[in-house]
Amino acid sequence: MLENDIAQLVRENAPTVASQIRRQPKLWEKVLDLYREVEPDVNALVGRARAAAGVLGGDTPEDGVDGTLTVVLTGSGSALDAAVSAAEGLSVSGVGGCDYLCAAAEDLARAPKDTLRDAEHVLLVALSCGDDAALGQAVAAVRANVKGLFVLGLTCDPADGIASAVVPDEDGLVIALPDVASAADGRATAEASLEPADLAGFTCLTLMANLCLGADDLRAKDNWTRIAVRMGEMVVMRETALSSLVLEPFDSLVFLASGTHFQGVAREAVVQAANFAGLGRGGVSPQVSRGDLVSAAGDGDVTHDALAVAFIGGSDDEKASQVASLKSLDGAENGCTPVAVQQDVAPVYPGRAFSFDGFAAIPAAYLALPYLMAVQVLLLMASVK
Repeated sequence: MLENDIAQLVRENAPTVASQIRRQPKLWEKVLDLYREVEPDVNALVGRARAAAGVLGGDTPEDGVDGTLTVVLTGSGSALDAAVSAAEGLSVSGVGGCDYLCAAAEDLARAPKDTLRDAEHVLLVALSCGDDAALGQAVAAVRANVKGLFVLGLTCDPADGIASAVVPDEDGLVIALPDVASAADGRATAEASLEPADLAGFTCLTLMANLCLGADDLRAKDNWTRIAVRMGEMVVMRETALSSLVLEPFDSLVFLASGTHFQGVAREAVVQAANFAGLGRGGVSPQVSRGDLVSAAGDGDVTHDALAVAFIGGSDDEKASQVASLKSLDGAENGCTPVAVQQDVAPVYPGRAFSFDGFAAIPAAYLALPYLMAVQVLLLMASVK
């Protein structure tokens, strides 16, 4: 099948879904604008939480950090995937004096001590793509087990019930991303049930969490977000190039991340692959999984006859290891077709890849946005071919 044939099938079978994908860069700009408005309130909440935990100031013990604030990011479904993605970035470049953890809302509600351990003061970052009953239960469970609880709620739905579980002014703040919930004018025309937040929720929640808790100044956050926006626009402009990566048939689809980078993206990619199955004529194979890139290079069963989509990023040494693993997959002779999603900043994978070229290097936390968007286009193209 030719690339222009796939493009025609997209227009015939999934115009609404394609529109939702393409609108995301504009939504990221709106998230950045909203963050500018709420930044003083967010900083005040985080400051109160750090002070309660005895964090005296600075980003390292030498700079005056004494106590440690436990920050727990939580959610369910795609919101949990966004929490995982945000926690990855914040563990590297989050506000100092904090221990960043991630847990499912259901787990926090059932057994909060498994995550909290002996923490006395907690900043709970509750992410939601809509009305999530487990989040309210998680807030209540954590509040009952710590001396001081501060809650930052990030939701795609202005009517989300999370607001009722948060005490405003003193220990809580809820930020709604209303444009995300209304990102689509309608539903998919095929069998798949794609709620609007299912497509934009992950990227927008990941971005807002990193903006709210990242240690970098507003200028750096603004710059990295705008680069991510331009990368997202490149995905739209190069949809045909992306479609060429899925022209050949494959029996299964596996998403590969490495270490602490892009695990949230890989998790969400699996979820969205299920959402996209059923669009158009063929549908994505139900055999969809995720795995560790380095480990997969030594385990041929994981990638047997699979289209293996690998996310490249991190330090130069980490990227070199990832590239070496991809080269090993390419020569494994087990029917695997490896594909890299990467920023064109050396070292890079020289084989089959979708590369974001012409951009300054940005942290993996911000790369997660266009990476997931590229996956959405791949899934859309594979679903309708």
